Amino acid sequence: MNPKDQDIRRRFIEEHNCNFSVIAPAGTGKTTAITRRIANIIAKQSIPPEKLIIVTYTNKAAEELRQRTLWETQKINGSLNYYKEIFFGTIHAFADQLLRKYGYFIDVVSDFEIEKNEHSLWNDFLQSIKSESFIPPVIGKFVSREALYSLVMDHYYEKITNFIIDPKISLPLHLEPLLEFPAKNNANIAKFQQNLCYWLQNQKILFPKINTSSKEFVTLYESLLRSAEDECSQICALYFNDLARRFEQFRLHVQRFTFHDLINFSIKLLNHGAAKDLLCDFFVILDEAQDTDNLQFELLLKMAQPHSVVNMNFFNNPPVSGHFCMVGDPQQSIYADRADVSFYQKIHNTFIENGTAESLNFSVTMRFGQDIAQRINKIFPHILDGKDGQVFFSPIISGIKNPPPEKNTFSDHVHGWLRLSSAPFKDELSFICHFFCEKNPQNFNVSSWSEIAILCPRKNWLHEIYDSFSSTANMPKLQIHSATQTYSEFPEFSWFHALVTVILNPQNRFEFSGILREIFGFPDAIIARHFRSHDIPKITMIEQNLQNIRLECVALSPLQIFDLLFLEFDLIAKIIAIREKFHYEIYKKLQLLAAESICSADFLFQLQKKSQEIYQLEWIDRGAIQLYTFHKAKGLEWPVVIIPFINRRPIPAPRTFPVVIDQKIAINKRQYEEWSDPHAHENNAERLLYVALTRQRQQTVFIDDGRKAESGSVAAIVGNF
Repeated sequence: MNPKDQDIRRRFIEEHNCNFSVIAPAGTGKTTAITRRIANIIAKQSIPPEKLIIVTYTNKAAEELRQRTLWETQKINGSLNYYKEIFFGTIHAFADQLLRKYGYFIDVVSDFEIEKNEHSLWNDFLQSIKSESFIPPVIGKFVSREALYSLVMDHYYEKITNFIIDPKISLPLHLEPLLEFPAKNNANIAKFQQNLCYWLQNQKILFPKINTSSKEFVTLYESLLRSAEDECSQICALYFNDLARRFEQFRLHVQRFTFHDLINFSIKLLNHGAAKDLLCDFFVILDEAQDTDNLQFELLLKMAQPHSVVNMNFFNNPPVSGHFCMVGDPQQSIYADRADVSFYQKIHNTFIENGTAESLNFSVTMRFGQDIAQRINKIFPHILDGKDGQVFFSPIISGIKNPPPEKNTFSDHVHGWLRLSSAPFKDELSFICHFFCEKNPQNFNVSSWSEIAILCPRKNWLHEIYDSFSSTANMPKLQIHSATQTYSEFPEFSWFHALVTVILNPQNRFEFSGILREIFGFPDAIIARHFRSHDIPKITMIEQNLQNIRLECVALSPLQIFDLLFLEFDLIAKIIAIREKFHYEIYKKLQLLAAESICSADFLFQLQKKSQEIYQLEWIDRGAIQLYTFHKAKGLEWPVVIIPFINRRPIPAPRTFPVVIDQKIAINKRQYEEWSDPHAHENNAERLLYVALTRQRQQTVFIDDGRKAESGSVAAIVGNF
């Protein structure tokens, strides 16, 4: 059937001389619309293909766009040669191409290295500066040098201020009234005064805390300390800026760039007079616009400007007609630490108001029926209400003509959703297990367990659920997707890495003990005894075998070493013996690293770099219930979604200081609360809930433990609607 917004979609697909900002709520087919627009451009050949840029958030999403565009192109007999010249990828991939081709304008060589392990780069930089004389001594009065180093490492690409630090700057500390305050018989005040005297004489000791109920002393303490802390924050910002500038100069010198550098240096390239004419007049289609950060927007919008523009400000000189289209959904802006939804909305609103772009709203979803759409339309206008910086809700219409009727297989409906009570159970995890115990997929009206997803508001709870399932009899399997794992956490990688390390570096006792423990199953006590007395014959035989392999490997290429070690130690069989699945994706990654390595030493270096990379789990076990966080569920869908812990508030991770807040550096909780947006965390949690509750095709199950809903919990946000 034709959706009710068909005319709007047709305009987006067929009108290539217009800029559009499309709002596409969950399940409304934005990917289909984008691929059909591109295919239509290919059919009409209305845009030079080498000037067409399709940008999305992840490599996986870019590959999906590329494949689906190919299918659409083949259906309409479009030119495949034209299709092959179009860029599909992430903004970082495109910036990488720009710099390698045109970076010579800003002294960037074409063979620069992208450094994925930023901490390695940061440590190399710290080694290079050696002297710490430029660090203002006063910073140590309130903030440890290591804490500020960590802040720069996490936010070195931020522009805090344009001032350059004055090494003579000092912080006037007028704290004498605290020392002169009569302590009388108050031991806590006297102890604080003693600690304060010690603090004034030692730079690396943080400011002492007070522990007294004297209101007069606390008031005096806070008034004197406030001005000193705020002054220290300014000095930290100056130091931050200076150190970030030094770090950037180091990266340029060694030609080792981070992903943030790709964007920053590409913007510098566009601002270069000679390069500007080559890099303007592009046609940009931006997917997931709500997840695009400010600098990424700046790069893309400047590339869509005409080359004749003198003032490069993209608000005053926006893209010409047809050169910029973006598709997004502010309701699904859930990466507050990366992107600013208010900036995205500012671009949308400004371009609509000044006639640069036209707003289009997709409203029809083919994901679920009208009953579910009505529930969402009933709840979320009260949550996504546009107040206190929150976004506005966009209603959804179901395009499914005759959806299958819902079957109530669980318990009574409450406001159209399935809500369960666990009042008889003391422990909610026990209830979740009881709920699934001895059931099969047919009990949930699905054909396999993988069609059911448990979505958690908090990552910490994933392993709690997983462990409870694993320790309970007659339970279905679970497959965790949202837990961050690095390659080094998988035996496919870590065992092989350890073997290569010991082969090339026999003195590495740490890796050798790991081999003995993990691959050969020796207990720690036996390993320790052998290292002391060398009297364990089996370990001696292993040492001799490694020595023979080491001699053999001298004449082998890295790829041959790879094949030899997997065969000699029967790694695949050993891993399958302790776990049902062997990750052949990791095996292939290792094989590729070996093939690309110049020599065995280079291979080991590449393995060490790879070890801390995050491994993305993509395969789906059809025999297992899928376990995700709300964040990781974005872009996915299942027939049945189950949400536990609805009465528990997901507590954010403890805040560490110092922290960047709106071009300031907060060194403590007081400043953070005064300077930050008080509604930011709540707003993000509400949008995250919207993502979670629009993943289902048939039904959502809330698991209610019967307790009173805590503030900020799923139940509290949903309320009585």
